[in-house]
Amino acid sequence: MKLDFLRPLYDEIGGYVSVYLDTDRVHEYPQAVELRWRTAREKLAAAGASPATLDAVARTLADRDLAAPGTAVFARDGTVTMSAGLHAPPRRQIARLAALPHLMPLLAQQPPPVPHLRVAATRRGGEVLAVGGSGAWWRNWATSRDWPLHKTSVGSWSQDRFQRSVEETWEENAKALAAEVTRAAAAFGVRHVIVAGDVHARSLLMVRLPKQLRESVVVVEEEIPADSQLLADAAGRALAAWADHDVRARFGDWQARLAHGQAVEGLAAAMTALGDGQVVDVFLADDPASTATAWTGPAGQDLAVGAGELRDRHVADPVIDRADAALVRAMATTNAELHFLPEDLIETGNPAAYGGIARPLDGVGATLRFAP
Repeated sequence: MKLDFLRPLYDEIGGYVSVYLDTDRVHEYPQAVELRWRTAREKLAAAGASPATLDAVARTLADRDLAAPGTAVFARDGTVTMSAGLHAPPRRQIARLAALPHLMPLLAQQPPPVPHLRVAATRRGGEVLAVGGSGAWWRNWATSRDWPLHKTSVGSWSQDRFQRSVEETWEENAKALAAEVTRAAAAFGVRHVIVAGDVHARSLLMVRLPKQLRESVVVVEEEIPADSQLLADAAGRALAAWADHDVRARFGDWQARLAHGQAVEGLAAAMTALGDGQVVDVFLADDPASTATAWTGPAGQDLAVGAGELRDRHVADPVIDRADAALVRAMATTNAELHFLPEDLIETGNPAAYGGIARPLDGVGATLRFAP
């Protein structure tokens, strides 16, 4: 999971309000959301949040166009910097004022969608739908293009000539569709392609794709439109399987590198490596109950378990915040990728570690760009 799209949230820090609220207006009485927000607002006001910032959050929560079973809102200085509708109520309702936005619960519950292409191939044309979703408002973007139909007329042609013309038309359509898929993949940074449609058209398309895209193709054995819910569901399953395979492969690489000084584990070591800009991948055991803290400064790479380490780095006035909030900022500003670990890869049983997690220690591991 790349987090660089979150960088604008850290242009300024301090006085950040983070709210996770159950906003289900369908299955509960209408006043329930307002009562929950009133409680959260009173808590934030008591902590020192400004009325202008709380009013901005209130306007977002009241916007019925953003209605969802759950909502996460982040605001400071009278402005909402980001909000997201959740597919389900938040695992924990949060109302928090701190130096940094508390983004980890959102990333864990509802990761930004993986950019991908959905393609419907037909013998007469095709459709390409590019889907992504790491924008400031955490909404999917989608763009599509329909290829025109290419019709032939029998006229006075012989049957053989007509058949050759039809085959040539299919070939040309497949070539054009492959070119559009390749262009869209490059334009949107897409590595995964989901292909549905006519079996012959699919075959013609796939042999014309570049090797890297061809190897990532997942085929859906149905003739359905690119924007159909069936293809969206198939894409979701395919991307979830890819993500699971990817995190397991990367974690296996982390384990191999750990013995050779090319990886670290434990909260303190991971923070130091992030502060030095060394980290490629961060592996995290999702722990909603975590109370681990970190000392931070004004720069994205200012984080440490103790204030003394930051002072040694010439950070004049470090402040304490949640460790996971500091980790997200450091990853976003250093191009490190975040990976939540499947439960079967996590080893528990260390009472001295955060969350009792023995491997990776404290539930945090990191692969390094270079050995320290």
